[in-house]
Amino acid sequence: MEWSIQRTDEYKMSRVASTQAERQYKSATDLIGGGQMQVRRLTPVECERLQGFPDGWTDIGEWTDSKGKLHKESSDTARYKALGNSICLPFWYWLTKRISAQYERPATMGSLFDGIGGFPLCWERVNGFDTARWASEIEEFPIAVTKKRFGDGETKGDWETLYRR
Repeated sequence: MEWSIQRTDEYKMSRVASTQAERQYKSATDLIGGGQMQVRRLTPVECERLQGFPDGWTDIGEWTDSKGKLHKESSDTARYKALGNSICLPFWYWLTKRISAQYERPATMGSLFDGIGGFPLCWERVNGFDTARWASEIEEFPIAVTKKRFGDGETKGDWETLYRR
């Protein structure tokens, strides 16, 4: 049997487990169901795997935002948020292969609202390294992830090395 949430902090046994509510990110105590079992929170690496990203894709270590503030690490909170706002790569990889097969010449792409580089990653897996030419994003942490993985226009990123691990 599984635990199913009925409404705020009220659970009952059921054959179907409920999904987590948005508010459950605030406290690990929100994940305790009925006092008899505890639901384990997924790690950022597990979330990366579920989305189809290579392990450690969002673990970029120390990074600097656009205001020059140095962040000593990639916080789990930033990683969860970026992954939750990202795309699930297997479908888009499949679609990118289908679209790319229609081109009679080498193709490049640009990515609006890029997030953590999901579309460029799919595109370059199909069309080769350095065929994703530019990306646009407004969130600080996803920008840092994309720069780390694909470079910042002057340097090459490290996604090929990471992807082959």
